[in-house]
Amino acid sequence: MSKLPKIAINGTYIQQQASGLGIVNQNLISQLMQRDRIFDFTLYSQANYWQDRYRDKVIPVSAALSPEAGFKGHLKRLIWYQTQLKQQLKQLDAGLFFSPVTEGILFPNVPQIVTIHDLIPFKYPELNPKWKYYYLYVVPQILKQSRRIICVSQHTKQDSIAQYHLDPDKIDVVYLGCDRDLFYPQSDLAILQKYRLDKYFLYVGDLRFYKNLSRCLTAFDRLPFKNCQLAIAGKKDDVFYPKIKKQTAQLSSKDRIIFLDYVPVAELPILYSMARSLIFASLYEGFGLPVLEAMACGCPAIVSNSTSLPEVGGDSVLYVDPNDTDDIAKTMHRVLTDKELRATLTRRGLKRAELFSWEQTARDICQIFHRCLQSP
Repeated sequence: MSKLPKIAINGTYIQQQASGLGIVNQNLISQLMQRDRIFDFTLYSQANYWQDRYRDKVIPVSAALSPEAGFKGHLKRLIWYQTQLKQQLKQLDAGLFFSPVTEGILFPNVPQIVTIHDLIPFKYPELNPKWKYYYLYVVPQILKQSRRIICVSQHTKQDSIAQYHLDPDKIDVVYLGCDRDLFYPQSDLAILQKYRLDKYFLYVGDLRFYKNLSRCLTAFDRLPFKNCQLAIAGKKDDVFYPKIKKQTAQLSSKDRIIFLDYVPVAELPILYSMARSLIFASLYEGFGLPVLEAMACGCPAIVSNSTSLPEVGGDSVLYVDPNDTDDIAKTMHRVLTDKELRATLTRRGLKRAELFSWEQTARDICQIFHRCLQSP
């Protein structure tokens, strides 16, 4: 029997076909599981991805707990934390429970660490009205009863302190990473032909209103050039896409705005690498992973000057006021017409991206595990 410290990891948020936060956690957990000479990890997950790779280290859970099951799946998962998981952690004799999302156990029977990625439920409560009371009353208790809290940026940390009245000394900031085996400069003309792209700006993300795509569309429409495109890599959802599509239909540049829908992750690095620039003028981000991915691919980036994004971009991107459409348009014009500027941004971005890796993220979190296990 292993004498290494036993750590249980919450992997129930990762879907069979992971996207968004699921991909973030998939990268992180993969790195943690490789450190099995330091800790004795046990992962709770319903995803075949994990059961196929770490059969002896995974405790399967019901697929009914998955986010893929919708609201009922989330609700069942939250109940599972408080009932079956509590009992299983006791049987496992776990020394620590780590949740890479803002979900966990009330009155935990082992030391608990949870992660805060952003405060979107408070910034934009209309996006998830069903969860209002969970975030108002349950999450604060989970956070206060956790041994440590991980935030993915300094901005998220300060937001969390203000919202939840947390002790700053209880919070560790650990930046997210980037899969350098996937995101690096590369080209493939067949991908551009597939999406009918040539000279283009690229947006990567979902279509929720706080991503500020509406202003970016207006800014693009103001450019005097008729030979450039705006490619939007984001799922055409049933809630936000119709409004964005309606706006696009009224623009003079409508035929040069290309909605790519969901893009396979293997194609994203090519789209980044061959774009004139990423446009990412979001009103709110807890971290801003597309900015990091773009820099790693050598793609110049136009980025909002607010929330967490300056922590990611440093001095390697161009910043805009996300509320100023003229500023966005002028900066897009500048990037499109200044080849030397694009080369400078590419060089700086590649160097900046080297500071972020999933290996470093996992190392930082393992240090937190050590401190947590050693503290009374």
